[in-house]
Amino acid sequence: MQMTHILLPVDGSIHSKDATDYAVYLAKLSGARVTAVCCYEWCSNLYEVTQSAIDELKDKLRKNAEQIIDETKEKLAAAGIDYEAETVSGAPGVVLTKMIKSKEFDLVVMGSHGHSDIGGLFLGSITHKVLNKIYCPVLIVP
Repeated sequence: MQMTHILLPVDGSIHSKDATDYAVYLAKLSGARVTAVCCYEWCSNLYEVTQSAIDELKDKLRKNAEQIIDETKEKLAAAGIDYEAETVSGAPGVVLTKMIKSKEFDLVVMGSHGHSDIGGLFLGSITHKVLNKIYCPVLIVP
């Protein structure tokens, strides 16, 4: 099996950064292209919050995602990897599942836990959701 396209979900966590290192290593070995994606989602059930506060929160989440993806792009570019990168608004499990089903990825490289994990026993909730909904090899980096 030849590896030509790797999906790399990132969230800025240490596990995500370790997954980036693995994706770089594998891309260098195989010549694969890497698609890095950072998802951001805001809580839509905020009550008694002004629209301006909601807009400010959305903007902060978007800027944080852009900073994370910029750091990932720098690492991929420094390694000489062919890549594309994007930030996407939406629930990470849903966004990643749709991406994986809509494009031909040979491998997904992702961290075992992200920032939002609250002491999951074995896998983070996003990783678990993705694993249960796709049929593509996944490398989970601890």
